[in-house]
Amino acid sequence: MMKTYFQLLDRWMPTLAAQQVYRVMSQPRVRKLRDFEERILAQAKSSRRKFRDFTLQVYEWGRVGDPVVFLVHGWEGQAGNFGGMVDLLVDKGWHVIAFDGPSHGKSSRGNTSMFDFGQFVVEMMRQHLPRVIISHSFGSVTTAFALRENPNISIDQWIMVTTPHNFKDRVKQVRDYLGISDQTLRLLTQKIEESTGESLDQLNMDAIGASLENVEQILIVHSKDDKIIPVEWARRTQRAIAGAEMIELDQLGHYRILWSPELKVILKEKLLPPPVFITRDLWTL
Repeated sequence: MMKTYFQLLDRWMPTLAAQQVYRVMSQPRVRKLRDFEERILAQAKSSRRKFRDFTLQVYEWGRVGDPVVFLVHGWEGQAGNFGGMVDLLVDKGWHVIAFDGPSHGKSSRGNTSMFDFGQFVVEMMRQHLPRVIISHSFGSVTTAFALRENPNISIDQWIMVTTPHNFKDRVKQVRDYLGISDQTLRLLTQKIEESTGESLDQLNMDAIGASLENVEQILIVHSKDDKIIPVEWARRTQRAIAGAEMIELDQLGHYRILWSPELKVILKEKLLPPPVFITRDLWTL
């Protein structure tokens, strides 16, 4: 029914069609979490934080003062999606921080965009100075944006668990799903760029990856059968970022990969250990 509606608008009123598609893209769906994801969230230290017109949910696990690993979920995702790895990260000595983005998860609802999401990640990076970032899905594009905006913050390791190559891929996915024309796609792209002040041609891993000098190591983990983000998008991202390593897994899809035993093995083997902070008192012993 929705596809038919948009296709009729696309045929007779493409400008209105673009406006309506933009509205749909600004209202992410909230997916129900699994029981084990809810249990992990219940174990966190939870807080609420104001950001623009939103009140956002923030979660923390582990000991405050330990080096920070930052978890960035994808579009229509939420912090609970990382529930399968939190205990492993805490056991390794990390202070884990995650959040539900604007209009995501248990944060307040309202029209938003991936650029609102990205600006919040920018602010969180400046506050918490993470040493490691683990992102999922389009959270990798959001993270790339935040790294570009924070060139003075040094990141030891960035692990992308599934990643697109650019934001235009997402827009084209919406176009293909709804069956709208290239004309409406152009109008939609124009509206996104006008409302965000960002050129979509520049929001891709070719443009951003070439200037990522503040990240020491990059690892991409992707399942070959991912139907939401094709593995070729991740391969293009790897080629765009000098020195990036990629591990391809089988039969784990887009979300199941996050709590898979295979990913846990990779994190045990590949995740850098937290840096050791030497205090003034230790120097005087």
